[in-house]
Amino acid sequence: MQMQRNSDYSWRMSVFFGGIFIPMGIYIPYFSLWLKDLGLSPQAIGLVLTIPLITRVIFTPIMGGLADKLGDRRLTLRIYSLFYFLTFAAILLSNSLVWIMMVMILSSLFQAAIVPVSDSLAMAGVRRLNLDYGRMRLWGSAAFILSNLVGGTIIATWSESSIIWMLVSGNCITALLSFLLPMDPRVEDGKTLAKTASFEWKDLKQFVQTGFWIILLATALLQASHSLLYGFGSIFWKEIGIGETQIGFLWAVSVIFEIVFFTFSKRLSIWLTWPRLLTIGAIGGIIRWGLFPLDLPVEGYFLLQILHAASFAASHLGTMFFLSEFVEDHLSGTAQGLLTMLSGLFMAAGTMIAGSLFAQWHGDAFYLMMALCLISLILIMLAKLVSIKKIGGQSSEFIEE
Repeated sequence: MQMQRNSDYSWRMSVFFGGIFIPMGIYIPYFSLWLKDLGLSPQAIGLVLTIPLITRVIFTPIMGGLADKLGDRRLTLRIYSLFYFLTFAAILLSNSLVWIMMVMILSSLFQAAIVPVSDSLAMAGVRRLNLDYGRMRLWGSAAFILSNLVGGTIIATWSESSIIWMLVSGNCITALLSFLLPMDPRVEDGKTLAKTASFEWKDLKQFVQTGFWIILLATALLQASHSLLYGFGSIFWKEIGIGETQIGFLWAVSVIFEIVFFTFSKRLSIWLTWPRLLTIGAIGGIIRWGLFPLDLPVEGYFLLQILHAASFAASHLGTMFFLSEFVEDHLSGTAQGLLTMLSGLFMAAGTMIAGSLFAQWHGDAFYLMMALCLISLILIMLAKLVSIKKIGGQSSEFIEE
C-alpha cells in the first residue's frame, strides 16, 4: 500500500513538472526571437525579459508564503497556473511594446511562484515518502527537450510568428495538468489555514542567519549566470550562422545531460552532498562561460552545452538538498520563495545588463557570467566556516563531509 502511494505521488508530480516545462521549452530559447521579429531592439528585448524577473523578486516570497499560509500547495498551484494562462493569453491582443510589458507584469504575478511551490510539494514527497526528487524533476527536463525540438521545427516551417501561439497553448496544458497534482501531505495531516498554518515571527526570524543567506546568494549567482544564455543565446547562435533547427538541438543537448544527471542523482547522493553539488555547479559554470565567447564551430557549442549538467542541474539539485536539510516542511514554500526572490533579483539585473552588454560586446559578454560563477565558488568556500541552524525545527550545524 505504501509503495503504491509513493508511486502515485511520484508520477503525479512528474506529470506536472512536465506540464510546467512545456511552455518553458518555447519561452527560454525562442521568446526573444519573437520579440526581435517584432522589431524590438536588444535593449527593449532585455527590458521585456527583465519584467518577470523583477516581479519574482517582489512577489515570489509573498506567493510562496501564501501557499504555506493556506497549507494546500495543490490548490495554490491550480489557482496560479489557471490565472497565469488566462493573463498571458492577453498578449495575443496587441504587438505594441507597452501592451506586451503590461501583460508580462500581470501574468508574472501568478507565474512567479509556480516552480518554487512545485519544488516545495515535490520535496515534501522526498521527506515523507523517501521519493527521488531527481527522477520527478527529470520529466520537466524531458518535456523541455520535446517542446524545444518540436518548437524549433515549427518555427523553421511557419516562422517566428508561431512562437507566441505555442507559448499560450503550453500554458493551457500546464493549467490542465495541475488537476493531476497529488494531495498535499499537509492537508492529510490537517495542517490547513483553519488550523495551524500561520506567519509567526518566531518562525520567520530563523531565516535571518548569515550562513543561510550566503548559500542562497551563492546559488542565486549560479542561476543568474545563465541569464545571458536564456535571453540572448539563440540570437547569438543565429548571428554566427547557426540555424533554428541546430539551435533547437543545442538547447536539447543541454537538457538531455541535465536529465542524465537527475536520473542518477539519488544513487550518487552519498558522495554528492549539497556542498559538493554546488561546487561542481560553480566550476562547471566557470568553464562553460569562459569558453563560450571563443570562435567555436557548432560542435564546440554542443560540448559546452553538456556542461549544463553541472552549471544548472548540479547547482539546482544541491540547492534542493540544502533546503530539504535545513528547512522544515511547513516553511518550505517560504524558503523556496526567498530563494526565487534572490535568484530573480540577480537574474533581472543580469538580463537587463545583458541587453546592453550583448549589443556592444556580443559573445564577450559571457565573461561576466563566468565572473558570477567565480564569486559563487568563493561564497561556497566561505560557507564552510559558518554554522547554519535548522529553520522551523531543532538546531543543526553545517558539517562538510
